[in-house]
Order: sequence, then C-alpha cells, then structure tokens
Amino acid sequence: MRESQPYDPLNVYAFTKVQQERLAKIYQSRLSQPIVGLRYSNVYGPGEAHKGKLASMIYQLAVQIRNGQRPRVFEHGQQRRDFVYIEDVVEANLLAMRSRVSGNFNVGAGKSWSFNEIIANLNRVLKTNLEPEYFKNPYNFTQDWTETDLTQARQHLGYTPRYDLSEGIDKYYASGKLGV
Repeated sequence: MRESQPYDPLNVYAFTKVQQERLAKIYQSRLSQPIVGLRYSNVYGPGEAHKGKLASMIYQLAVQIRNGQRPRVFEHGQQRRDFVYIEDVVEANLLAMRSRVSGNFNVGAGKSWSFNEIIANLNRVLKTNLEPEYFKNPYNFTQDWTETDLTQARQHLGYTPRYDLSEGIDKYYASGKLGV
C-alpha cells in the first residue's frame, strides 16, 4: 500500500478519507503551514474497548479467547493485515505535528501478519491453546492482504515503528487491557 497508488475506496468510510485528502490538497498551497494526513493501518492497543465491534481484530479475538471460545476467523486464517501498535501511532502523530512538508503518509508496521499468527500470539500471552474456528467469508469486498509501504513516512517524517506484532501484543497484555 503506497501513498502514490490510485484511490480505490471499498466502502463509505474509505471514500470519506479520500475526500479528506483531496480537500487538503486543494488548500495546502494556500496555507503557510504544512497539511499532513496520516493513513493509519489496523491500530490496536489499550483504550479501544469502548469501540465494541469496531475495535481491532486483535482485541476482538482476545475477548473470544478470554471467554473460552475458539477464535473465529474467515477460512483459512491466512488473510494478512498490517497491524500497528497504538504507541507507534502516537509517535507518528507527534512527528507529523513537527513536519515541514505537506502530504499523506502511511502509519503502519510496514509488515503484515496472518490472523493465524495473531491467534498464536494471543494463545501465547493468554496461556491458552484454542484452535481457530474457520468460517466462510460472507463478503465479496474484503482484502486478503494489506501492508503499508513506509518509505515516505520514514523520509519525510522520520517515522519508524518500534513494535512488531509479538512485541505489541506483549505490551498490550502487560497493560491489563487486552480483551478486557
């Protein structure tokens, strides 16, 4: 996922993000301060419980496991997503506030992990051994793989994520908020 890719929003939420970026581009040359847009990948970490069904898959799967349920994912759990820990997102925001250039920048881990890898990490920290329950994907518009290219964010903002999936889940667990 590069910032230079053509827009292809798959839902209304994504369409609103496209419109926001287009509006910023119209105004950026008229302003003395840069306009920076951040494209967050799949953010997870403490403080997301209030989002309910809109919380990250990491949180949702942890809730299922903590409740003794097999974690449910689409067949065969090989879909890959770029998950970014909340502390990396905060760092990206701080860097964006100090930016001297306008632009839209990806904020992710720069790597992707499968849902099976998430479940394995959750089983590890929660000291469980629940096998995934696979079911057919009822949607025809989901993506099987997302991974952010961080080249522009590194070059223009100095952004480099600190947490990979395992370290982020460990930190989330240590917070006492994983799946609670």
